[in-house]
Amino acid sequence: MERLGAFIKKHRLWLGGLCCALAAAFALCWAGYTLHQAGKNQSEYRIVHDEYVEKQGLYPTDPAAGLVQGLPAGEGETLYGVRLMFVTGGRVAQGAFRVALESADGQTLAACDGDMTMLLDGAFVDVIFASPVTLEKGSGYQLHVTFAPATAEDKAGLVYGEGGQADPAMPLADRLSSDWTLRTAALQYITNHTGAGYALRAFAPLAALAFAAVMGGWWLVFARRAKAHVCFAFFAAALGLAFALITPPLGGPDEYGHLASAYALANRLTGQPGITEGPEGESLLAMRECDAEYMRDSSGPVGILAYKTMTDELLSTGNSGALTATARVSPPYNVVALQYLPQALGILLARALGLGFHAMLLLARLGSVAVYAALGALAVRIAPARKNAFFAAGLLPMALSLAGSVSADTLVNGLALVFTALCLRGLLCAEQLGRAGQAGLLALAALIGPMKAIYLPLAALCLPIPVAALGGKKRSRAFKALVCLAALAGWLWFNGATVGYMLRSVDTYRIVYILVRLVPLAAAAALAWRRWGRRPWFKKAALAAAVALALALARGALWVAANSGETLTPEEYAASIQPNGESTYVYSFGYILSHIPQTIKLLVNTLGSELPRYLQGLVGTLPGEPIVYGLEASWLLTIALLALLAWACLQPVEAKPLLGWSARWTLGLAALAVTALSMMAALCWTPINLTTVFGMQGRYLLPVLPAALLVFSEGRTLCLRRPTDGALRFAAGALAAAVALQSLVLFASAAYKP
Repeated sequence: MERLGAFIKKHRLWLGGLCCALAAAFALCWAGYTLHQAGKNQSEYRIVHDEYVEKQGLYPTDPAAGLVQGLPAGEGETLYGVRLMFVTGGRVAQGAFRVALESADGQTLAACDGDMTMLLDGAFVDVIFASPVTLEKGSGYQLHVTFAPATAEDKAGLVYGEGGQADPAMPLADRLSSDWTLRTAALQYITNHTGAGYALRAFAPLAALAFAAVMGGWWLVFARRAKAHVCFAFFAAALGLAFALITPPLGGPDEYGHLASAYALANRLTGQPGITEGPEGESLLAMRECDAEYMRDSSGPVGILAYKTMTDELLSTGNSGALTATARVSPPYNVVALQYLPQALGILLARALGLGFHAMLLLARLGSVAVYAALGALAVRIAPARKNAFFAAGLLPMALSLAGSVSADTLVNGLALVFTALCLRGLLCAEQLGRAGQAGLLALAALIGPMKAIYLPLAALCLPIPVAALGGKKRSRAFKALVCLAALAGWLWFNGATVGYMLRSVDTYRIVYILVRLVPLAAAAALAWRRWGRRPWFKKAALAAAVALALALARGALWVAANSGETLTPEEYAASIQPNGESTYVYSFGYILSHIPQTIKLLVNTLGSELPRYLQGLVGTLPGEPIVYGLEASWLLTIALLALLAWACLQPVEAKPLLGWSARWTLGLAALAVTALSMMAALCWTPINLTTVFGMQGRYLLPVLPAALLVFSEGRTLCLRRPTDGALRFAAGALAAAVALQSLVLFASAAYKP
């Protein structure tokens, strides 16, 4: 036992690595088996003829001669097989059957042999050819169906429609009969088929990538003891690539709209038109012929066949770069074009190489992954302390899945990480923050708010930075004011229309009138304070005047609340209900002010019923677009990821608090302000008859998550006996890999087709 203990102690590093490798291999085997079970022999169908009388069957005069069903001319599509509806006379027939695809001159192109016992009376049966066939445009084809019954009582035929239910271009005939009645069999084309082994073949490279990500991270963290930013860059790049491959085409949150905006930016960079308005007010986008086929105005399909379509077309080359097609897309989002620059560069590269749609989408996603990995690694590197908070928040599966799709949130999340790290550096550094740091703060504050309106309060994170870090009291005040003004100016420039829409029912003219009248009063108060501010009698008078003014403003606000917003009659309310049960009237600031009890009830009910989903959306256990797909990973992973965030807040016993009370309050209030703005933005799109807020998702809080973790890191209720940085960083990567694997299984097993 002593030798065994000594051996374990000596080689515990490599034994731990072996245990991690075995655990990773077990997880991959489980995922591969589940994926294989969900994905084998899955087919996609297209109805060719669907007019028939149930169980009206045509039996061949001679089973060996069989029946012949004519097919329409080919259109260049690939045919994996057909679905035919058989009749067996109400019994289970014994024997064999054969369905052959023949050219017009009778040459066999593909065939399928089967057992007649699989033919259920009056049910469609999949007939899969040994190899797929491409139906050439303009060529004629036919299906030749023959039988080899075991006895004379074992008979089978095809269900058909005749007369007005038949198609003259698709005649069904008995090979030996002289009856020329027009008939057409019930028929569907199998346009895609996975077979028995496709899922495992497709899973093999993903499994290798996931295993390399986990074990490569283990080697960096424990064997090489690499720095935190190096480990983050590796995990973000490897797992971001995994999510880019796992997320089905147009399967990310609102990816169809973001891809259209990125595609439009790529067009404009090359002097081509972006999104234009069509004759009926629709949004049209010029694109390549190979892209227009897959571009859609809704989330893409999921399921194993969506992956097969992607892998079949991934290596397509030789596509023309001419923008000769037009697709209807979502209206352009009101965002800064810079948000889509990484994806647009990937799109342009794919066009230059002549790659198809799926390779173009992958390159756009890889551009997003590269930028996010670089920004996240930069944030972890420049953070002077509490690196685990940035590491854990940046490696959440939600952040990685957004980076692995075409999304406007990728750049926002990365820039917010860097901005928070810079502010923390200014708070904690013992010397002056350099010009590069100050320029970075100014530029990031000017970008984050415009990129998404709800993140404007993040600019306040620079306010607690001590004056010594910014070069003195006067320079500090000027710099902070400049940062806030830059953020506010950019925010108003890019979000003015949205703010105007939210204030559409508020009497803004009267509010502006009151505010204008307050400007001279404020100027006079400032001058008086400058002259008599140090005298006790003036301080008492100023306090009394401030209280009186506050009461007057409160009375004015109550008056505005009572006289703003829509007041609907029962008839107007009833007329506003759409077929889906939602009202055409939505919440606005005016409606909220005049219906405060209703709004409070809505918010309380939302938090009570939707908070678990918000937590899942924050950490990333709701794969894809949750509103559309409704997929949900294991709650064990959700709990583990929440525990990881709590772990990132824990500090060793000997560690001392780093942030003062002003800094803690600023960080906490900024996080709460962004949360409130997120809820308010979602509320202003919520129909007034819903019982919960529509459209709010936990992923909107990712940019303020590091700030919230920094606040919780100052607590000392729970402490660590020793540092556990390496274990936490490896756990963050391993949990993200686990969520990626389960997301793959969920996507492949789901059934959604727009």
